[in-house]
Amino acid sequence: MKKLFIILCLILSAAIPANAINEEILDGGEVTYSPSTKQWSVTKTAPDKIIYKKRTSSGTGSFSEYYQQNDSTPAFVLGSNYEFVRGGKLIAVINKDLKFAEVKIKNGKVQEKELSKRAIQKLFPDTKIIKISSFRNQKITIKSDKFPQQYILWNNTNKNFHKYFFNPQNTDRPFIKGSFRADREGQFTFSHFGKDVYTIIIK
Repeated sequence: MKKLFIILCLILSAAIPANAINEEILDGGEVTYSPSTKQWSVTKTAPDKIIYKKRTSSGTGSFSEYYQQNDSTPAFVLGSNYEFVRGGKLIAVINKDLKFAEVKIKNGKVQEKELSKRAIQKLFPDTKIIKISSFRNQKITIKSDKFPQQYILWNNTNKNFHKYFFNPQNTDRPFIKGSFRADREGQFTFSHFGKDVYTIIIK
């Protein structure tokens, strides 16, 4: 029985991509906050926990609304449409801007603190971060030392990337729009329905 349990655990762990995010909050999901520890969690274990339920707003520019139990108006609204918890921190993925932020509660008010490249790299240590400012004439060539390799486009400019998509679409993180995976040498494009094209060549 013990051997069977170990084998089952190995099979399940192999089925989860190495870059997958397990503590994510999707539409209808819940996240808890502990005022005493200032920690976020998806396990609801803190004795002073405050539970928030997520709803994604309708429309093309959807964003995350968080409600307390039985409330008809949101306790807070984020500029993101995808969030996850990592190390007690609530991370907001602002897909329309290709940016990340940490969600904090200070003096009863919710704040979104934009993350630096270094902070994003700590969240995804096995991922290569590509800065938008590194593109020249909207093209960039990346030399990879291994395949497969996961990448994230990070926007360190003021440009907006609403309704931009990768071609081909290949990623272990479908809810992070700026994420893509290269399994071999090749070319990826990131564009607004084929317009304003950003080209990434992986060698």
